[in-house]
Order: sequence, then structure tokens, then C-alpha cells
Amino acid sequence: MLKVTRKSFHLTIRKKLLIMSLTLLTLPILVLGAVAYQISIKETDALIESKLSSSVNLAIELIENMESSVKSGLLSEEEAQEQVRTLLLGAKNTDGTRPINKAIDLGPNGYFFIIDKQGKLLAHPVLEGENIWDKQTSDGTYYIQNLIAEGLDGGGATYYNWPLPKTDGMVSNGGAEALKISYAKQANSWGWIIAAGSYMKDYNAGQKNIMEGIVTTLILCLVVGIAVLLLFSHHISKPIVRIAREAEKMANGDLSGDELIIRNHDEIGQLGRSFNLLAANIRQLVGNLTLSSNILASSSKQLSLTLGETNDALHQTSSSIADVANNNEIQANSAQETSRSIEEMVIGIQKVAEASSHAYQVSLQTLQEADHGNSLINHSSEQMNAVSDTVNEISGSITRLNDHSDQIGTIVETIKGISDQTNLLALNAAIEAARSGEHGRGFAVVANEVRKLAGLTSQAAEQVSEMIEEIRSNISNAHHSMNKGQEEVAAGVQSIEQTGIAFEKILESTRTIVNQVQESSSAAHQMSASTEQMSASVIEVEQLSLRSAASAQTVSASVEEQLASVEEIAASARKLRDMSDEMRLIVSRFNL
Repeated sequence: MLKVTRKSFHLTIRKKLLIMSLTLLTLPILVLGAVAYQISIKETDALIESKLSSSVNLAIELIENMESSVKSGLLSEEEAQEQVRTLLLGAKNTDGTRPINKAIDLGPNGYFFIIDKQGKLLAHPVLEGENIWDKQTSDGTYYIQNLIAEGLDGGGATYYNWPLPKTDGMVSNGGAEALKISYAKQANSWGWIIAAGSYMKDYNAGQKNIMEGIVTTLILCLVVGIAVLLLFSHHISKPIVRIAREAEKMANGDLSGDELIIRNHDEIGQLGRSFNLLAANIRQLVGNLTLSSNILASSSKQLSLTLGETNDALHQTSSSIADVANNNEIQANSAQETSRSIEEMVIGIQKVAEASSHAYQVSLQTLQEADHGNSLINHSSEQMNAVSDTVNEISGSITRLNDHSDQIGTIVETIKGISDQTNLLALNAAIEAARSGEHGRGFAVVANEVRKLAGLTSQAAEQVSEMIEEIRSNISNAHHSMNKGQEEVAAGVQSIEQTGIAFEKILESTRTIVNQVQESSSAAHQMSASTEQMSASVIEVEQLSLRSAASAQTVSASVEEQLASVEEIAASARKLRDMSDEMRLIVSRFNL
């Protein structure tokens, strides 16, 4: 009952491999994707703030350069300030608005604006000249006051929700808002606070691409992983399941199964071949036991028949001796008949002795086959231990591969750092080229190409980093799979050992049968000697009956002695028959 309960909650090797491998395949990818997505958000936010800060600093440098022109008398202060407004935004339209300078990359909806300490807009695409000191966001935040405070404090960013701009052809944006970032810093000259603002969503398109890439990678890994795992688990579990089923049939006494055909060229294949050899030896052993039990049963039956004849002959002899007192001639004739009967009995007993000797030889051969089967069990145990050692070596190799992947990851981080620095230098070069006007246009193109190349290098480094992490994950999965394989091999070793214990019990039972057959053979030889002695006694009775009637009493006593010997022989025959029945009962449990 306990075995049935365990079996109902037992998972097969294939199910264990699939559950463990799918867990180890899915969990690291999900964790890696979540971490990578969060890191991308933080890095993108930092990049946006850094870009706005750099743009504001360049605008302040532009103001300082214009102030130098004012001091040198090349421009008036009003002209210099208007040129700054024009360079950062554009020339003022007749309606008082200014265009957004698309040459300055602050995102699709980003632009510069300039305010003073009192909140008056000195430059703005739409609200130039208005005071927005008390302007609030929808949640009541005085974002302009916060922005001025950051600018006066050496520069800083302010985050706030702001309505999205209307798209082409739309009267309203429906009141939709998005997170916006504005960076402000005060210029030393003129006291202006230069600010640059842009929507966060304009820079977060890469985060969506990262998430889509993570989901795509997860789906591909699951599809490919499940296919590979199904094939691998089927390759591993199918021969083991077949061996287990055949072993269970053998344990239940069914030895009629065909030889297993396992095409694996590894330790599992070796296990299958060893199991086939073990099954063949057990079949041969049971066959020999069956033959021996049949021979023993036939011999005991023949012995019983011979003893019956002997008993009848002895009774007849006793009757003849009683007649000797009245007629010596009749007694002599009876003695002659008794002598012939005893000769026949001697021949029968000799046959029984020969059959017992043959049964003993067959039992010895069976014992040798059992010893050979036990040796095969021990050899299988050694092979399973060799499998365990091989799995341990593979686990060590996987650990070394993980160390190499860590070194490659360090190199990729260095490449990413170089790419980020190159991108920053290219941006500075582009700004310098913009200040140079027409003379710096060619240099701006080169700087833009360098910045694109740096971006591509950063993306490639990021992809290599993700591949390295995936390799690390696969190596970790393989390491856990090898650990599980070690546990399964250990279970196989334990199963082989249990089979060896069962085989030891079979061997012990065979030794007991050999001893019992040996005792039967000795009893048969002793019975043969007794019948020969009885034959000599009958001959002597025959001679004495011819000499004197007085010898009848002696012959009668001898006959009584022979009857007692026959009873002893009959008891031995019954014991031999019981042994034969017991042996046949044991052998009948197995079906060849």
C-alpha cells in the first residue's frame, strides 16, 4: 500500500527535467529583462538631463561671447541679446511669436526659453514678454518658481506634468499631459536664466524597443528551449523507462520479455546492455532450476514406486518364511522369488542414486550461474559510479566557462564607457561648429557622423553585454541541470545496489537448495547400500532354508529389519518429494 501511495505522487525523470529546465530558462530571462528595463529608464533619464544641461551651458557660453562683442563695441547690448534669442529660437514674427530652432536637438517638442528672476519671459516661442511667476501645473506645483530657484542655485532640473502640444489638424489635445523636464541655469552676464525643456517621452522610445526585445527574446528562448528540452528529455528518459518497466516485470516474476534494443552510445546504453545480460542470466538460472526440480520430482516419484514394490516383496518374504515351518521346499522357492525382487529393487535404488547425483550437479551449476549474475550486478554498480565521476568533470568545465564570460563582460563595459565619452565629445564639437556658422558646417557634419558612430558602438556593446548575460544564464542552467543529473545517477546507483541485494537473496536460496539436494543424494546412496545388504541377507535365508527349518526364525527377523529399513527409505523419499515440490513452487513464480 505504501508503494502505491508513493507512485501516485511520483514524477518521472522526463517531467523533472522539463519542469526544472523551463524554470531555469524562464526565470533568469524575466529577471534580466526587468533589471535591464529599469536600468535603461535610469540611464535614459540621466542622459536627458545631461543633454539639457550641456545645451544650457552652450547657450550661456554663447551669451558670454556676445557680451565680449558688446564690450569690444562690435554690438550693442540690445543687438547682442536679440541675436541670442534668434540663435536659440529664431527671428521674431510679426505676431510676437518665435519659431523653434530645429537645428538644436532638444527632442521633437523641446525648445529654449529665457526668464529673469521675477519670472518674466525674455525669450519664448509663444509667451515672450509675459510674467509666469505664479503659473502652476494641473497638480498645483509652481514649476516656474522651482525652475528659477534651481537656476539661481548653480543649475538644476525640474520635473513636472505639462499638457502635450496639439498635433497637426487637431483643435485640442484632449487635455492629455506628460512628464516634462526643464533644466535652468543663470548666466553671469545680463542676469538671464537660460532654460531648456523637453518631454521625457520624446527620449523614451528606446525603452519600448528594449521591452519588445525582451519579450521577443523570451518567446524565442521558450520555443527553442521547449523543443530542445523535449528532445533531450525524451532521449534520456525513454531508455531508462524501458529498463525500469522490464525490471518491474522481472521483479513480478515475468521473464518472458524480449531483449531491450537501446541505441545510446553512452552510459545509459551500457546500462541497457548490462541489463539484457542480467536478464539472460536470470532466465538461464530459472530454466536450470526448473529442469532440476523436474528431475528431482521424477526421481522422487520413481523412488516411491520402487519402495512400494520393495515393501510388497518384503511382505511376501515374511509370508514365505511362515510357510517354511511347514514346508522347507515352499520356503526355498519363496526365498528365490524374494531374491529376484530384491535384485530389481537394487536396480531401482541405483537409478534413484544416479538421479540424485545428477540433480546435485545441476544445482551446483545453478549456484555458479547465480555467482556470475552477482558479479554482473557489481560491474553495473561500478559503471554507474563512473557515470557520476564524468558528470562531476562536466560540471567543473561549465564553471570555468562562466569565469571566462565574466572577463568578456568587463571588456564590454570598457567599450561602452569609451562610446559614451566619444558621443559627448561629438556633441560638443557639433555645438562649436554651430557657433562657427558657415565655416563650421563641414565640421558639424563630421561631428554628427562621429556621434552616430559612437551611438552604434554603444548599441553594439549593449547587445554584446546582453548576449554575455544570456550565455551566463545558459551556463548557470546547464550547471543546475548537471547537478540534477548527478542526483539521478545517484538514484541509479542505489537501484543497482538494491538489485544486487535481491540477487544475494536468490544466491542464498540456491545454496540452500544445493545443500538439500546433496542430502537427498547421500540418502539415496545409503539406501542403495542397505538394499545390497538386504539382498545378501535374502540369499543367506535361501541357503539356510535348504539346510534347516530352524533358520526360519532368523530369516523372519532379517525380514523385519529390512521392513524397518524400507520405512526409513520411504521417509527419505517423502522428504525428497517435499523438497522437489518446494523447488517447483519457487520456480513457478517466474514465467519464461
